[in-house]
Order: sequence, then C-alpha cells, then structure tokens
Amino acid sequence: MDNTIISYTKNTLLFLFLISVSSCSKDTPEVVNEEELITTVVLNFSTQGEPDQTVRWETEAANSAEIILKANAEYDVQITFLDESDPNDIENINEEIIEEADEHQVFYEFSGVSVTYGQGSSDALDSNQNPVYINSIWNTNAANSGIVRVFLIHEPTTKSATTRDGFGGETDVSVDIPIRIIEE
Repeated sequence: MDNTIISYTKNTLLFLFLISVSSCSKDTPEVVNEEELITTVVLNFSTQGEPDQTVRWETEAANSAEIILKANAEYDVQITFLDESDPNDIENINEEIIEEADEHQVFYEFSGVSVTYGQGSSDALDSNQNPVYINSIWNTNAANSGIVRVFLIHEPTTKSATTRDGFGGETDVSVDIPIRIIEE
C-alpha cells in the first residue's frame, strides 16, 4: 500500500510539474489592434477670400449636407474622423491614423464633377513619405454637380492607386457626400 501511495504521489508531482512547465510559455502574445469605430466624418474647406465651409457627415444618420465649392478654385481641405458613440467621450481618430500612417490611406473618388487633389502642406506622411491625405488641396474645374465618396482605407496594399479597388486593404469608413461646383 505504501508503494501505491508513493507511486501515486510521484505521478501527481510529475503531472503538476509538466503542467507548470508547459503553461510558462515564453511566446510573445500577439498584439490585437482593434479597428477604429468611426461615426462621423468632418470636412473643412478653406480658400482665400471666402469663409470656411464645414461639412459634417454622420455614418448612421440621414444627412443632408452638401459641399459647395467655386469653379476653378483651390481649397485647403482637412478631414477629421470621429468616434462620437459616447457623447461624453468623443474620440478624434485622426491621432491614431497619423500614428499608424503606414496602415492608413484617405482616398477621394469624384463622380460627376472634375476635382483633383494632392498633398496639403501639413499632411501626415507614412514611413515611405507617402501622404495620408488628412490635409489635402483640392482643385475644382467647371461647374457641375456630383458625389464625392470619401474612404478611409486600413492596411492598403499600395498607396498609389487611382481607384478604391486598386488600394486593396479594408475600408474603415466610406461616405458619399453630394458636391456642387458653382460659377463665381
């Protein structure tokens, strides 16, 4: 009987030792980076001699905002992405986008209007010096009406595409905003 108890005790100790050794893994845990919750997109337009225009677009609401720009003009455009899911704790997502510039890209797709855009002087750059387009310059052409589709792309596979599909990655947010280009 004593041999049985000793054998049982040895087996129990061996089992406990093996469990403790295998549970003390030195693997580095994978860092999980949750995608941003974006409830609101705000665009601010400024040009010389005109008052600033701010267009606010809530992703889960009925929106009636419209961008109205003058033909043949240049606008400094700043985009802000917000998480307003908790009105007592509004989070500016731009800080995270800039901090993780390699993993983000803002892309504007224009339909029905002739607008080109480029890097703004205070735009964030990724590690390859590619603009993120948080701050951009828009150049308008002839008067017309259409839609601008605004994308925030997460982990694009390229940063030089000319279509949304060309960027790859995932879409963090996409909103369609009416735009009207008017003659002066």
